[in-house]
Amino acid sequence: MLKPFATIYQTSVTTKAFLQLKRNERLSRGELEARKIQKFRRLVAYAAHNSPYYSQLIHKRHIAIEDCTPADFPVLTKTELMANFDRIVTDRGISREGLERFLSNSTNPNERFLEKFQVVHTSGSSGEMGYFVYSLKDWGHAMAQLLRTTPSSRLLRKTKVAEFFATGGHYGGVSMAKHWCRGHGKYFLDLLLLEINSPLNDVVDRLNAFQPHILGGYNTALKLLAQKQIEGVLQIAPESVVTGGEPVSDTDLAQLKHAFRGTVYNNYASSEHLLMGVMGPDDVMMTLYDDDLIYEPHDNHLIVTNLFNFTLPLIRYRMSDVIRLVPDESSNRPYLKIESLVGRTEMTPVFTNEDGLKDFISPFMIIEMFVAGVKRFQMRLLGPEAFRFDICLDPMLTSAQRTTAITEVEQRLRSILEQKKMRNVKFQVESVQDLPLNAKSRKFELIVDH
Repeated sequence: MLKPFATIYQTSVTTKAFLQLKRNERLSRGELEARKIQKFRRLVAYAAHNSPYYSQLIHKRHIAIEDCTPADFPVLTKTELMANFDRIVTDRGISREGLERFLSNSTNPNERFLEKFQVVHTSGSSGEMGYFVYSLKDWGHAMAQLLRTTPSSRLLRKTKVAEFFATGGHYGGVSMAKHWCRGHGKYFLDLLLLEINSPLNDVVDRLNAFQPHILGGYNTALKLLAQKQIEGVLQIAPESVVTGGEPVSDTDLAQLKHAFRGTVYNNYASSEHLLMGVMGPDDVMMTLYDDDLIYEPHDNHLIVTNLFNFTLPLIRYRMSDVIRLVPDESSNRPYLKIESLVGRTEMTPVFTNEDGLKDFISPFMIIEMFVAGVKRFQMRLLGPEAFRFDICLDPMLTSAQRTTAITEVEQRLRSILEQKKMRNVKFQVESVQDLPLNAKSRKFELIVDH
């Protein structure tokens, strides 16, 4: 499909999906759940015919597609997803090896795999790399949810948006942001992407020159900008601030609102399911827009079934996020409500830079790092100017491939440090067989101290 036609097609998909989302808002909770079960069975029927993994699973478990529910299926972990990736995808042109080659050579989030599949990669908080692929239709459908977060005052008006997050790769946030620059969207959006790994003073200078209507980014990064705004170094007046990517407390929201004097939105999103929920400026709870997602909350994890991704079906996919449902009988919409604090926060590495000043490295620079052949990794802080980076390599790699993978990890880390003016920080990369859990919490930590 030629690129201009792909953009037109996605726009039509998004428009149709958005109109359906607006109609869904008038449904009762029971009516919405009934529609979701119908969608689920259509997804299962499609997977049964196009995914060898699900075809075998459905046959083995004697699952009746016409009246099945998610409970009929086992939980799918990221480890199992990656081990069975080629058998789970429903398009035979997609393979894990092909995606790894693509991601090794492409850092432009607007570049599509085979010119027709959007790809997002992340390690998440597990330190284990995962690839998530969407067809033009899947992606276009998911983008309709983002329209719900656009302030009505900015619709059909030229809007200057500044985003402060990881930008140099196929990451979820930048992929969703740059999507709107395609086609006619470029006439309504002036997008400034600020690399999370840039020196903070450079970011402040660019924002002062740009003067965005909307400021978005990771919560930790926006709080640093808020402090600069309070100090008077940063001088912008965004109409809206959109935070996400990390848990956000009431104190965080109050700080952002106080610093920027605008409305503050808290978005909940993931690489696996894209936008999942929103907390508006006047909300005390977050709304889960679960038109196309089925949630199963647990005390220490979350199970989610994705109903819009027919390319990589994720049925009962396990996430490390922790959410707590809360009743809301005052709402006239059918959606679930949760406490605003979602997931858990990774430690933020702080080092002394070349100028003798302390600066941070966003955990997302570690979370989102991709190197072919590296299955898991963990950063271990050793002091103000040193760390160790442990990696688990694919056991199928040859000796030469192992050497190449280690060298590339070293190059990626060196590049991160150079961007932050931290060439003085020393590190070593070690190949290990396994990465330990925290001895007390029994949970995996991506970044650990000593």
